[in-house]
Amino acid sequence: MEFLQKHSEKFVWLAVLLLFFIITAIQINILGYLLGFVLFIYALFKPKNAILLLFLYIPIRPFIIEYVGSFRYLGDFLIFGALFKTFWDSRSNIKSLFQFKLFEYALFAFLVIGSISSLFVTGMSIVTVVLQIRAFILMYLVYYIVKRMDITKKDVKNILWVTIWTVIAIIIQAIAEKLFIRTFLLPEAWQQMALSAKNRVRIYGMLGNPNVLSIYLSFVFLLFVYIKRNVPSVNSKLIAVLNWFVFAIIVLTYSRGTWIGFVVMLLTYLVISKRYTILKDFLKTAILSAIIVILPLTGLTALIENSDLGAEKVKQIQQYDQEGKSGFIDRIGGTFSDDTISSSQGSGRLFIVKKGFEVFLDNPIIGTGFGTFGDSASLRQVSPIYDDYDIGYQFYSDNQYIQIIAQTGALGVIAFAVYLLSMLVTFWKRRDERFSIVMIGVILAAYFMGLVYNLWEADIFGLCFFTLLAVANHSREELRSLHHSLESEK
Repeated sequence: MEFLQKHSEKFVWLAVLLLFFIITAIQINILGYLLGFVLFIYALFKPKNAILLLFLYIPIRPFIIEYVGSFRYLGDFLIFGALFKTFWDSRSNIKSLFQFKLFEYALFAFLVIGSISSLFVTGMSIVTVVLQIRAFILMYLVYYIVKRMDITKKDVKNILWVTIWTVIAIIIQAIAEKLFIRTFLLPEAWQQMALSAKNRVRIYGMLGNPNVLSIYLSFVFLLFVYIKRNVPSVNSKLIAVLNWFVFAIIVLTYSRGTWIGFVVMLLTYLVISKRYTILKDFLKTAILSAIIVILPLTGLTALIENSDLGAEKVKQIQQYDQEGKSGFIDRIGGTFSDDTISSSQGSGRLFIVKKGFEVFLDNPIIGTGFGTFGDSASLRQVSPIYDDYDIGYQFYSDNQYIQIIAQTGALGVIAFAVYLLSMLVTFWKRRDERFSIVMIGVILAAYFMGLVYNLWEADIFGLCFFTLLAVANHSREELRSLHHSLESEK
């Protein structure tokens, strides 16, 4: 009984996670709507907990909405409830609500440019514009809210336990997905997803996308490294074991863009901080992860694939790939093969980049606007410009920059460049702080990953990044006090 009283708060988060899964299992849509209303009211009174609930909900959102569609906008309810509470708390100091940094003004300018060109140049609907603004602005609102909060060691420990429970669920599902060749603990639609053999070996996870899963787990890895090194009150063995599995799943997503971003972030931290001991810890984690998780998991998967049931499933998947080969060498070795480059030029990333510049040259000032070229809104409504440029299908650009170039022209590119670079400059000026060095690494990694992902539209990246950004923008004294309070707790 004493144990439960002492640890009750951490188990509350587990209970909430289980509630999500129970409603998912019984698949009653009305419960999702009811929960959304309850969470909105809750966020009005407990905005910190609302933000914490986002870290529990967003990583499993794609999975649970496959079963309960009414779960889709729970994040909106939580964010806007917390936002209204922020407005209410600042009612005696309205001016503080309009204090923005340069990167925020640049983001607003970018959104205005994309909206104007969409509405008045291309004639897109207001709904399309609103959907794309939501994609960019929703997680920025998390920054807006958290920046105006006091962060305590209790908050850090809460986010840790929210992450631990969520990651355990994600690990269990990921292992089941790998071992059972996408036939167990997956929504039916995902099981029937047409995947080439080179994609079949990748773990998609509860986020339903190996790249997005890898991005999320990279942030988790960073959190666990910090906690293990700096918070003695937390069981370091538990964190170490979880990080073995986290690292293993990052590897088994075969997400090359995230790997590059991870290396950029690590090298940046090492070069600026000169804390080279962290490299030894990283290599130790990587080696133990390979020995304890990656090799056994891939070996056991190979055995299962060679069974009658496994062979039948593999045969079913191989119909989508002429060669039917899958594995690390096939996935990575084919990156720069002639076939891959030829395919990319004909319909893949290189084709999209080429078409993007064609659109830009025809609309060089403010582009064609939101919802017209490879963004999330363009997947909901076919862009009217695709026929003009012989683009015969809807697509996700998988390159944030070419999308911005095509949709917002030179003015949008300038605004977005100011948005990105001003954040980097802010933390470069504070590079004597450890947290600022981490942020420099994360921002530089984001620059690289934007070349291969629509990174700034991804909810999970936005949630993790903007929360970190908000915390890092607190004063030196606040961050130092928070760090010392965590270090001193036994």
